Amino acid sequence: MPQPKNADQPEKYHDVESDHPLESSQPLENQPVELTSTESGYGTDLKAPPAPHLRARELLRDPLNFFLTLTRDYGDVVCYRSAPEPAYLINHPDLVKQILVDNNRNYTKETYTNRAFKAVVSDGLLTSEGEVWRKQRRLMQPALHQQRLAKFDAVITDATEVMLDHWQELFELHEPVYIAREMAALTLTITTHILFGVDLGEDINLVGIAMDKGLALIEKPTHPDFIESLQIIDGIVKRIIAERRQAPDETNDLLSILLHAQDEDTGEMMNDQQLRDQVFTLLLAGYETTASALTWAWYLLSQNSEIVQQVREEAERVLQTRTPTYADPLDLEYPLCFFKEVLRLSPSAWVLGRKAINADRLGEYLIPADGTLAISPYTLHRHLEFWDQPDIFDPSRFLPEASAHRHRFAYIPFGGGPRQCIGNNLALLEAQLIISMVVRRFTLHLVEDHPIKPSAHFVLRPDRNILMELEAV
Repeated sequence: MPQPKNADQPEKYHDVESDHPLESSQPLENQPVELTSTESGYGTDLKAPPAPHLRARELLRDPLNFFLTLTRDYGDVVCYRSAPEPAYLINHPDLVKQILVDNNRNYTKETYTNRAFKAVVSDGLLTSEGEVWRKQRRLMQPALHQQRLAKFDAVITDATEVMLDHWQELFELHEPVYIAREMAALTLTITTHILFGVDLGEDINLVGIAMDKGLALIEKPTHPDFIESLQIIDGIVKRIIAERRQAPDETNDLLSILLHAQDEDTGEMMNDQQLRDQVFTLLLAGYETTASALTWAWYLLSQNSEIVQQVREEAERVLQTRTPTYADPLDLEYPLCFFKEVLRLSPSAWVLGRKAINADRLGEYLIPADGTLAISPYTLHRHLEFWDQPDIFDPSRFLPEASAHRHRFAYIPFGGGPRQCIGNNLALLEAQLIISMVVRRFTLHLVEDHPIKPSAHFVLRPDRNILMELEAV
């Protein structure tokens, strides 16, 4: 398997928040924010959200615990000061639905981190707004339609088989694996093959290294290493686009689909810059987030032997000895429930940032125009009103009978509304196939039995390397 990181070096995780509305690294005292509801036409019955006197350094040191403390002690709408301007943590499914769906056009993604992402993906689907975004979404949606995903199953299973053969060699040598590194290499292989339809060969190592280095410096877009990383990926992507333009026969990879996509209203097609931006977006979303989620999956399985057995038994019952296909996830119910529970406790996108265009009423509170909002799936997925014993790992929460009446916006690992992650179905398919293949070959055990804590960077990562021993099934 390709190794995007130097296998001789310990894992280093970059310190970039995931769409996090932090504007400053300076510790600032929180001060009450005065809102005048009558000035916004909402009447006098609304009030300002609670604004506890907390130091912003706590947010910077441990944002997950900071947010959990805010929601536990002050409720579902809390004002906190992350910078000279206040931000508002929103933690109730009804209010999340209002922001992401019902009144979504009142909220933009014009946050600090989103502006930083523009240095990488420019006007890609992740960062664009308004009519530009809507046009892009219309063009890209067919590329990731469920029927298209059926053509990608062999890409996923072939790459997983190569990884498992490599693991067999390590097992026979009694060597452990760095599981985060393995998942990064696997998902990068899958993502690039689905995007471009070919094995990138040595270029895949360059892409992996450049992606990691670039994301680590995403808030320093003038840093020479960031610029160099961007140029490396840019060169590879633009070269592939140019080659495909010269041989435009339609194939099943995403780039080919995007090359032939036409706006249904205007008939327009993407130019090279638009293609480049969308490819960067899909690389970013398909590689980093899925690798992180799968890393958490193996850690959580290593802590729950009974759940390992249930996942394995269902995989063996459905698949027996054959390789899974696109059709099998319909019958692999428990592995899907398991992975959904992984995403509940450890959502890769642990916080979503929005900015209000106009003032809005959220419950009994008034959010002012230009107010910055944070929605944290990490805290929302632990809301005591919607989750029983939320800190317990229990995949049965997602069996049909258990989840049928759950609030739709109590669980948003892929966001929600019009801007829900376009690759969510592909991520779930990828996880089900990979998990079902691995559990039939190996059981993974932590080499050091120390608790792993979540660390809130660009995605929710483990706070240290996870070295695991392989046990053949």
